[in-house]
Amino acid sequence: MDIDKIQKLDLETSLAIAEQMATQKQGGHLTVFRFTTHWKCAFGTPCLDGPEGRGEVLQLKAFPTLKEALLHLIVEEQTIGGP
Repeated sequence: MDIDKIQKLDLETSLAIAEQMATQKQGGHLTVFRFTTHWKCAFGTPCLDGPEGRGEVLQLKAFPTLKEALLHLIVEEQTIGGP
């Protein structure tokens, strides 16, 4: 997808694209994290019961807004919790 077009997407459209991609790539699994100062998104579901899943979350790039996190997800297709 063209980066200039992606940056012009609104939040609702960005979320709809991410949901569609999640359905195609990870059986519908889309994880959105909201922390005190930032957002993180990934396709898949981490296992947060152990250090591996927590490490995956730590490795995700953080963004100040949900829209920025979703746009990054659409472009980079970051995946967690999978093989």
